[in-house]
Amino acid sequence: MTILEQLQSRNPDLKLYAVTDAAFAPYGRILTCEDKAALSAAMDETGIPESGNRYVASDPKIEQLFAIETVGKTVFGGMPVQAGFCNGRGFTLNAEEYHKCSEVNYSTTGLVLLLALPEDMHDRTLDAKDIKGFYLPPETLVEIHPRVLHFAPCRITESGFNCLVVLERGTNAPLDHTDTTAPGEEGLLWMRNKWLICHPDSPQAQKGAFVGITGKNLTLKI
Repeated sequence: MTILEQLQSRNPDLKLYAVTDAAFAPYGRILTCEDKAALSAAMDETGIPESGNRYVASDPKIEQLFAIETVGKTVFGGMPVQAGFCNGRGFTLNAEEYHKCSEVNYSTTGLVLLLALPEDMHDRTLDAKDIKGFYLPPETLVEIHPRVLHFAPCRITESGFNCLVVLERGTNAPLDHTDTTAPGEEGLLWMRNKWLICHPDSPQAQKGAFVGITGKNLTLKI
């Protein structure tokens, strides 16, 4: 039984696919990587925390890699980019965010991304049943399309995950002011180039983020 088949059998209520499946096409695409060995070595050095998740927006060692230079040109059209990582042991949905630029991910551990399309959200609300899980195998480089809803990955083993995160520079930096009571999309803006909705049972809701996910706060069983 493959890893994906195991995950599917243990999570019958979650629609789970591989990023190689045609179902991934509306959400993103697989990219080629000419310097995979160096990228994998850099990611393996980032470390996985003993608990929770750790996000670093910009890691100079990763940003100097040829693979990141290539991504900046081919995916972001020469715009300045930041390359860092989100590593951890998380397995719960909690929230979904989107950016108005692509996001590029890569992992040496493998992981699951919980994704939704912009059209799945209605009046700033997303039903958790419309979220799909996508298995990202180790050493697979993918682009997540702009506005596709996503959040921190889910681990597929007890040892946790590592995940490269490449975005336009400045994304996820703090804002001077946020107002989740504002109408429309303005009320979802949580950080720079980061629009966020969360589940009422999430840590993000306790911090004051906009509550916009209904249904079950999904967890990935392994």
